[in-house]
Amino acid sequence: MIDIKHIYKTKKQERDKFIAALNPKSFDFQIVAWFGSGLIIPASGTWGTIGGMIFGIPLLLLTNSLVVFITALILFFVGLKSIERIEKKLPDHDSAFIVIDEVVAILLLISQLPKDYLFISAPLVFLLFRFFDAKKPWLIGLADRKIKGAWGVMIDDIVAAIFTLITFWVILFIFIIYIMS
Repeated sequence: MIDIKHIYKTKKQERDKFIAALNPKSFDFQIVAWFGSGLIIPASGTWGTIGGMIFGIPLLLLTNSLVVFITALILFFVGLKSIERIEKKLPDHDSAFIVIDEVVAILLLISQLPKDYLFISAPLVFLLFRFFDAKKPWLIGLADRKIKGAWGVMIDDIVAAIFTLITFWVILFIFIIYIMS
């Protein structure tokens, strides 16, 4: 049986060590933990993805896909530098509380969604992305294991986003064919 109290206590201790090793008020900390969403336990990656969606969906609704895509690119490179500086102060690579990678990936995905059906497609993309990011099948796992440093933190989530996008469009295509027949 899963001991949820023990898991929570362990994750809380890990989070406290992460915070103690860094300056929580610094720009780098705020970026990598996406303004605290990555500090929520358990499942910090899921909370980071939700934090990215809370930012990305209104951004898409107020602007357009290109702005969201460019924002994701900018955050990718800002995130790389912030991760590099943060990881120099940590004993572990790719701490669970670093979630800028999930934020960038979900923004890239949001930028590719049909705006008119956003409130139907966004939850599906969220679930698909969380599946691919957590399970890390095939190329995602390979990228996660083989690529080191800040690039390694980011790239597996970008590959997971690509898998998500392909799966989403296949599901959408099948759904459209089903509706039309």
